[in-house]
Amino acid sequence: MTENAILLSSPERGRPFIMNRTAIITVAAVSALAVGGTAAYAYYSWTHNTKVTIKSAEVTEPSVKISGSVTGMLPGDIRTLTALVGNDNDFPVRVTKMAGGTAATRSGCPEWAIRVKEPSRSDPALLVPAHSSKKITVRVEMQRWADQKCAGQEFALDLVTSIAPAS
Repeated sequence: MTENAILLSSPERGRPFIMNRTAIITVAAVSALAVGGTAAYAYYSWTHNTKVTIKSAEVTEPSVKISGSVTGMLPGDIRTLTALVGNDNDFPVRVTKMAGGTAATRSGCPEWAIRVKEPSRSDPALLVPAHSSKKITVRVEMQRWADQKCAGQEFALDLVTSIAPAS
């Protein structure tokens, strides 16, 4: 018998048999892996990465139409026009700014002799619901400093309206 051999007996055979050290280590390693592998399996976890398609809403630019006319203004006068703001979107919008003024005239009346008085941003009248239109009053003022050069003139009001989704 070699020094690396171990004498074992088999109950079925009734006689002893010899197994070398390498075979015993291999059997022990396989047994440990079978028992330990089950424990290691219980600690596994899985992570899934999934792609989802998201489509943003289609947005259309709200429309702004001005109606009405202003005549006979004097320095310091405030008159009104009507702006019709149309919103075809699926969400409400808010008019965030209404500003504007006039260009200088040939007679020498300076720029901005007539200007839009900006409404308060918190005014609930500036909220336009989804799929609707709303009339908004636009206040127009002739500046107190407007002099004789502005008398009897026709002005083109350049109105700038900013609109954003209501939050």
